Amino acid sequence: MEDMDLIRQVLSGKHEYYEYLVERYQKPLINFLRGILRNEEEVMDCTQEAFLAAYRNLWRYSPKYTFRAWLYAIARNKAIDQMRKRNNEVSLAFDENWADQKEGPEEAWLIKERKNEVQGILEELPEHYRQVLYLRYHQELSYEEISLVLDIPVSSVKNHLYRGKEKLRQIMERRGINAGNGHVEPIISG
Repeated sequence: MEDMDLIRQVLSGKHEYYEYLVERYQKPLINFLRGILRNEEEVMDCTQEAFLAAYRNLWRYSPKYTFRAWLYAIARNKAIDQMRKRNNEVSLAFDENWADQKEGPEEAWLIKERKNEVQGILEELPEHYRQVLYLRYHQELSYEEISLVLDIPVSSVKNHLYRGKEKLRQIMERRGINAGNGHVEPIISG
């Protein structure tokens, strides 16, 4: 069932259908929030708060954007509130399960090493570049969806993507890492 169909069901009084949205987006939302909050307990609390806020405000949802983008925007605002409470820097952390468990031990080790190397490179980027790159290449959001999530104009999304990839390429060159024809997208997306 499509997101909009589920939302219609919930709004018509069949509240149990919201569970399908939670099941569909819980893991990706947790991974997104791990990129903002470092504390796993805070990630789980923020995830729960975001789903609860989305449920309470579901009547405000507009299909102009995907439900996922709308949910991520709510979650990001909850995460910012959480960070203000502890006044800490934002950091992008990649999913620990990045290495495919079906790979052999050597391949898994190489993938994990590459992940750690990319994570180190990304840590050198300013937060706004890391977030835009993560949302675009890991969450595969459109420019418009990223604009909604980060509450910035689409032109800024495009600018941050361009400059973020350029800075990433420069860092990789400085470290002697080959990005393959100068394209960093495969490196970012894993």
